[in-house]
Amino acid sequence: MPPSVVFYDDFRDGIWTKHEGNPVLRRDQPWAESDYICEPNLIFRERLFHCWFSQMFPPDGRTALGYATSPDGLTWTKHPGNPVLHPSHCEVHRPSVMEHQGLLYCFAVDDEFGRRGPSTMRRWESRDGIAWTDEQLVLAADQEWEEGTLSNMAVVVDEDGTWQMLYTRIDRADGQHAKGYFGAAHSPDGVHWTKHPANPVITGFYGGDPCLVKIGGRYFTWHSQAEGGWLRIYCRVSADMIHWEPVGHGPQLNFTQPWERGVPPEDGGTTASYYGHLTDATVCEADGRVFLMYQGAQTPLGVATCDGTLADLADRLQRPPLGRWLPSPYGMAEGGALKLADSATDRAPLVAPVPGARDRYVIHTRVRCYAGATHQFSLFIRYAGVGNFARLWLHDAGRVYYQECLRGQTGEPRPVGPAPICDADWHDWQVSVDGAGNRLLVDGRLVGECATSAALLQALAERPTHVGFGVHETYAAVDYLRITEG
Repeated sequence: MPPSVVFYDDFRDGIWTKHEGNPVLRRDQPWAESDYICEPNLIFRERLFHCWFSQMFPPDGRTALGYATSPDGLTWTKHPGNPVLHPSHCEVHRPSVMEHQGLLYCFAVDDEFGRRGPSTMRRWESRDGIAWTDEQLVLAADQEWEEGTLSNMAVVVDEDGTWQMLYTRIDRADGQHAKGYFGAAHSPDGVHWTKHPANPVITGFYGGDPCLVKIGGRYFTWHSQAEGGWLRIYCRVSADMIHWEPVGHGPQLNFTQPWERGVPPEDGGTTASYYGHLTDATVCEADGRVFLMYQGAQTPLGVATCDGTLADLADRLQRPPLGRWLPSPYGMAEGGALKLADSATDRAPLVAPVPGARDRYVIHTRVRCYAGATHQFSLFIRYAGVGNFARLWLHDAGRVYYQECLRGQTGEPRPVGPAPICDADWHDWQVSVDGAGNRLLVDGRLVGECATSAALLQALAERPTHVGFGVHETYAAVDYLRITEG
């Protein structure tokens, strides 16, 4: 009788697929982009993709509004007259552009940090996205929780004509004490706003940069959220703009492409120091796909897509990927594979519980290291928390090592055998676990055997079996994970 499968994931339930040619927009207008481009706003209208973004304008060092168009959402042409909105009396900071009844509206903040008094928010309107008029002062930082500051915002209009806004304040704290604060407001006309009296409606983590989309009767926001020191893009859903629930227990977009960690200034990256974050998602539907534009390393900008309509996307979000894995900020199911690129997983791996596995089981997986400085990939064959695990570790020397961690103390890696697989090809791993014994085959060839210590076995005896993956300074893709009875 064939062995019984006790766990299987082929990662075909990923929602977003990133464009292989990312980034699609860089800082390449030196006269208009002295430090960065960021905060994209994506709209599909009149058979064209339109993107408005924030850019640092050299003459006075203030932020202004840039503009670009694309026939396919991937190949972009910037407007030669950028910036298209650059008032002399205020900044166009953290811009948010939306469309309503054929008109475009741009919301933006002046004096984000409240250096001259409470921050303010203004609104302009336009028919073509280039000429902006009818400036209106629409919001000021006047609630106690705002501490005199305003930051990002996003706006949609309900079917009954009510304007809805989700906005954030800038956190003056730093380090582990920093938090994100999201407020809600509504308006009959987009000019006169009433803030929710119980603001903030979302808090408890550091982040911001909301994108707001209404799909059916629910509001979705894609926003940045910090985990392990880095911002990633998460998703939340609400029926009323007040009560928000996370979608899934991990990020929607995680690090999977090298440019997302930073691009040199000479290649169109930022000249400022804030590298290494994923932020500022913006979403639109076009021709049977949903496009999501986002920032990597704060600048430049990339694109991910999802087949189907916004309604299809909302349906898929009810069953987010990696649902069988423990909550983690690491990893992303993309293009039919699990992708990992966070070195923190070297000690805090992405793991899944395998309740059907006992003292004897076989791990089958296919792995490829496709980018990065190393090929250091780890298959965690026994795991019960950061302080107790056993792993098989591929090193750049072309060998696999066995390493244990017991009660937080990491032991010396012990050689298992040679494995000349430090390349960009797919390789099949098979680990047979039989009590204390572990036997590794790669691509059908025996690499070697190793034994788990009695002390670690005792520490794991009363805990459920978990297996998982980690990387160090590499980008790895996992085609599938299958675990069978031994």
